[in-house]
Amino acid sequence: MFSSHNNILFKAIILALCVISSVHIFLFPLYGLDTQPNTVKTLQALEQSLCMNNIRHHKTWKKAKCPNYGIVTVMQGGRVGNQIWEYASVWALARRTGLEPYIPRCIKLKLEQVFNSLSLPTFEEIAHCPFEMNTFVRSLEEWNYTNQSIILPKYIIHYDLVLPWVQDIKQEFAIKKKLINKARKILRLASRYKTNCTFVGVHIRRTDYKNFLVVKHGIKPADVNFYKSAMDYFERKYRRVVFVVVSDDPKWCVESFGQRKNVYVTGSYHPNSPALDLAILSSCNHSIFDYGTYGEWGAILAGGETVYYSVVKNHSIYRGGQLLPNWHALN
Repeated sequence: MFSSHNNILFKAIILALCVISSVHIFLFPLYGLDTQPNTVKTLQALEQSLCMNNIRHHKTWKKAKCPNYGIVTVMQGGRVGNQIWEYASVWALARRTGLEPYIPRCIKLKLEQVFNSLSLPTFEEIAHCPFEMNTFVRSLEEWNYTNQSIILPKYIIHYDLVLPWVQDIKQEFAIKKKLINKARKILRLASRYKTNCTFVGVHIRRTDYKNFLVVKHGIKPADVNFYKSAMDYFERKYRRVVFVVVSDDPKWCVESFGQRKNVYVTGSYHPNSPALDLAILSSCNHSIFDYGTYGEWGAILAGGETVYYSVVKNHSIYRGGQLLPNWHALN
């Protein structure tokens, strides 16, 4: 009787494991890029695996021809600044390799809140096409032939590929006109409607990055002296300078720079959207920023001179500063 009971219990365990496995497969598909390299999927499934959240697949009447060769795409990670780099890296890598670029809709929908007419297509019209997981690599260095696809990892920053095309990429990232118009109104308000002013956009990141620098890198975050020194640099070089500050901590900025008559802190009363803040930074003549991809892109899109906080010599921003003219590191 004891043996019979054990046999029934064993069968019950096996049945339960089968049920759990089935539920996992049907409700939680294995979208990870490291699963079963020989699996053939559709590009719709691939696109979902690249996004942080579930995306809806819109049925389209038109189905485009499937790519003859490999494609280049990227995983979604981070916020607006990171996703601009992810998009730009795909854009530049497609130019370098001749592979067809495709952007996950989760990234393009996010960036379309800021930019006009982004040129890279999504997977929408080729969602039906098959895709073999053993035909992709993760970097240009691993890429050997045209039938291979490149799927870049999230948070990718390809300075050496993107920045040589900086003028073209600035045209690709054309900010929406309604945002630019709002930004220009803010600049006029910041200058008290004076003419012939030199606008310097200042991006100050405080709330989430200070602890990251200390814990991850053991680096002291930028203090008020960095921003004041950077402001002094521009005041010595240009006339009628107006500093337009964008920050995740506007209260600290008002307390630190409120005594300067030519400093205007945006979002002091009503926080701006990330899209509007980027439009403000890009509308300025020159830039100051401490760290982070968001402030970095504000400076890239603005052009002009940039003074940035020299976090550590081998930090990624240091490489960007080497490749861009008129970028200066300041401790």
